[in-house]
Amino acid sequence: MNWDAIGALSEFIGAVAVIISIVYLAAQVRQTRLQLQAQAEDNITSRAFEAYSPVYEGNNASVFRKGLESPSELDPDEAFLFKLLMDRQRGVFATIVRRSHKKSISKDMSKRLIAGYQHLFLQTEGGRQWFETMKTSLSPLELEALEIDT
Repeated sequence: MNWDAIGALSEFIGAVAVIISIVYLAAQVRQTRLQLQAQAEDNITSRAFEAYSPVYEGNNASVFRKGLESPSELDPDEAFLFKLLMDRQRGVFATIVRRSHKKSISKDMSKRLIAGYQHLFLQTEGGRQWFETMKTSLSPLELEALEIDT
């Protein structure tokens, strides 16, 4: 074997090694992206649970339910509490929309969570009333996610 053949073989082996390295790197990048997506989804789930945690204190659950079903029956203190509870939900919703837009959560999870907020904000009497007072403070992305024309 002459030096030209050895050089050509070395170049071929080097090229194969580069291709293998690129494939390995692509797999690592994909794995990292999936791990980050899972962490983001776990974070959103935790935030959603935290947003509801005050509902479980005292009689807040009945105030929240009454606020959703019959907001006109709330006294001023209950109406204020209901607004605060809804504002907490809006904070989680805004995070979901931003993460969905940046594709840091899966389409499936995004779709399921946004559907829940569409129901909460638009399909309950109290949710609709709260939404009408807050509509101007929502971002265009939030309105789009709720399928509201801006």
